[in-house]
Amino acid sequence: MIRFMYYGYPYAYASFPAQQYFRIEDVQSKNTQVLPTNVMYTTAVEPKFTELLIRYKEVMIVITTTVGKLIGTLDDVFIDYVTLIVHGKKHHIRLSKIVYFEKAEEEYEE
Repeated sequence: MIRFMYYGYPYAYASFPAQQYFRIEDVQSKNTQVLPTNVMYTTAVEPKFTELLIRYKEVMIVITTTVGKLIGTLDDVFIDYVTLIVHGKKHHIRLSKIVYFEKAEEEYEE
């Protein structure tokens, strides 16, 4: 009878105790969250478009965005968005989402 003998490495038995899968002590993060101090926020600025919008402040305009049209009074213009008052509610619209705008005709007035 032929017996095969294995002369290689023995089976992989750990020479150290198995790692525990639970902790008895309270699991709490010892470190505190630190906010980064060198964060830089950027936005695409279109100075001529913003300047043209400022001319229509407090005027009824129609703003066409990527999702539809809004008709209302232009309340204020900021560096990255405008506020439009539609039926007494303020809407904040990003400048990057405005396709075009025009002065509203008389039939649109509230």
